Amino acid sequence: MHLSVDLGEAVSDLLARDGSGASLSHRVAETLQRRIVAGEIPVGSWIRHSAVAGELAISRTPVREALRILAERDVVTIVPNRGARVNDRSPSDIRQAGQVRAELEGLAAQLAAARIDDRLSRRLETAWDRFRQVVDGAAEGDLAQEWAAANEEFHSVITEAAGNRFLALSIADLRRRLPHNISFGAYAGNSRLLVRNLSEHEGIATAVLDGDGVRARELMTAHIHASIEAVAGWLERSSGPRR
Repeated sequence: MHLSVDLGEAVSDLLARDGSGASLSHRVAETLQRRIVAGEIPVGSWIRHSAVAGELAISRTPVREALRILAERDVVTIVPNRGARVNDRSPSDIRQAGQVRAELEGLAAQLAAARIDDRLSRRLETAWDRFRQVVDGAAEGDLAQEWAAANEEFHSVITEAAGNRFLALSIADLRRRLPHNISFGAYAGNSRLLVRNLSEHEGIATAVLDGDGVRARELMTAHIHASIEAVAGWLERSSGPRR
């Protein structure tokens, strides 16, 4: 028997600190997905519309929309009159999705190296500098939130600079299913991994800004593979072997 998960206090705290400007339903969806991937909301748990709405002091409409978003990403399965049940997402699933994302984002980095303009170059440098401040402990605010914001901006700039709408749509779909910011759970409390992650971003930024497309693609592909493996390994250690 699976019990509903008490989400209210933790989720409402994250929502209160969210400054992304995203709609309430998307903010609820992103927060729930992060906690599901991190294992804080176990596989097989039931997420009830009424319970989440009551605990967050919001109407059922944004909760219902948030769960619909997660169902489209195959994170949950909606069962009429019962709620949404958390689907299994194994380390193998994470690795398979990561293989595809690595190739797509590698291509984006290669194209960006040839096409990036001055405006996006400045944004990329700013995102990299923000990364450095987070890892060096100079950034203000919550470490996880600051890291996620810098990470999101860094990868978004490269995808935008690539200038290929269909590539951007494909990457966006994979990022909805496997968000960049879930990697932080594997890095938190491990300064060695955070420094390595910082170094990987620096190398990618340098290659893109230098116009070295081959190098940019190689580094980005390796970076995504390393991030995915860190997450998959973290899940395996956290949850133990799956049947």
